[in-house]
Amino acid sequence: MNLKHAAAALALTSLVAAGAAQAAPKEITVAIASTFTTLDPYDASDTLSQTASKSFYEGLFTFDKDMKVIDALATDYKVSDDGLVYTVTLRKGVKFHDGSEFKADAVKANFDRVTNKANGLKRYMLYQNIEKTEVVDPYTVRFTLKKPFSSFINQLAHPAGVMICPSTLANKTNKQIAFEPCGTGPYTLDKYNPSEGMRVVKNPNYWQAGFPKLDAINWKP
Repeated sequence: MNLKHAAAALALTSLVAAGAAQAAPKEITVAIASTFTTLDPYDASDTLSQTASKSFYEGLFTFDKDMKVIDALATDYKVSDDGLVYTVTLRKGVKFHDGSEFKADAVKANFDRVTNKANGLKRYMLYQNIEKTEVVDPYTVRFTLKKPFSSFINQLAHPAGVMICPSTLANKTNKQIAFEPCGTGPYTLDKYNPSEGMRVVKNPNYWQAGFPKLDAINWKP
């Protein structure tokens, strides 16, 4: 084999190897100290459950690595002069895991659920200052507070304030929601056995281009 052919063969081998590396599934296993108490962020009080729930769920706002509030499923907000009314503009083109589109009615359904004391959710205390949640139009929602609270957007960025599929809220019990997550997040549930662990897989319809970086995550107690 002459040098030209050898170089060509080496280049081809490198391309095949690179292609194989790209095709290989990328996943990690995360060891955790105990099992999750719930996959319903509105009913979780432990950090571990809330961390795992980030696989499936997102809120209107979130925190960056420096704990600065940034947009997530919302793109803007305005506050009334009296500090009681927050009008939030929602991101377009986001889909829930069940294929339905994320719109203002989903925001209302989630916060109506948590602010209804009869539902007995642990995060009721966090959002009890919300007087009402209203749909202004498909991509605008209005929160009216009982009393002014300057850190309300920070509350919306809390890991509990996420968007659960409206179909799930309408058709499943709180116990079912705790084990059958459906949101807009980067991963969907593959399998879950509380005593053995949980496997989540990449959401192919995730709205953030280039994410998630992993194909799967295995949570192992």
